[in-house]
Amino acid sequence: MKKSVTSTVIQDKEEKKKYRWQVAISILFLFILGSIINIPFSREVKRLNIEAGKTNVNLNESIFKDLTTIGISSLIIGVILVFIGIWISSRANLGAPLIARIFSKKPISKIINWKTVLSSIFLATVVALILLGLFELQKELYPIVGKISRPSKSFYALVSFSAGISEEIMFRLGLMSLIITVILFLKKTDNPSNKIIWSGIIISALFFGLIHLPLSKNFVELTPFTIGVTMIGNLITGTTFGWIFWKRGLLVAIISHIAFDLVFHVIGTPYT
Repeated sequence: MKKSVTSTVIQDKEEKKKYRWQVAISILFLFILGSIINIPFSREVKRLNIEAGKTNVNLNESIFKDLTTIGISSLIIGVILVFIGIWISSRANLGAPLIARIFSKKPISKIINWKTVLSSIFLATVVALILLGLFELQKELYPIVGKISRPSKSFYALVSFSAGISEEIMFRLGLMSLIITVILFLKKTDNPSNKIIWSGIIISALFFGLIHLPLSKNFVELTPFTIGVTMIGNLITGTTFGWIFWKRGLLVAIISHIAFDLVFHVIGTPYT
């Protein structure tokens, strides 16, 4: 077990450079797909807000308007993120090595270490269960009254895939890689130390927490306590996914993030 937990994917710079365009197009496609999958959840949150009496919420009558808007915006944002993660941040030597290896047409046994993938999913599941336990404790000691109802589990199942894809591309491939690259530039070095990488993991995890505050505001009043819960919870998960991204690459981080969200939001019931 120890070997599977500590093992890493091979970060082959030449292989990633050779298949850079194929990897970039694949990640861009995934980002657009992840953004589109989020539309039903986003529309349901807006519908629940309108149902609760909020008049400043705009819900398009046709989902096709959302598809057009989200499709175009995710294409633009995705191009920027991919350019940052694959080109600008190449010196950080992170990225998506498994996707590059898939394009190399090597045997599947040379592409994926299943113990590594399963151990990452196991780690994400354990973190989800720990946080679910902490939420149960919080509900007993400090119950929070919700502002509106939460979407049903079917919507959370969709958003699990959406968040797993889009958030990992945004915060790990994009932001975390960029932070590490900037630190490398400032320190005038080409090889990121563990300290530099952990700085990128923690800083990106903090931004990961901040980006969840607007969503939390839909359901609870933002108080020092609820802000703290949101930030700490997402700092823990963001750090976990950042470590997986560092050790196993983008694809395994996405899979682990999806597994976490399915356990936390669909199998578990943290907000009732």
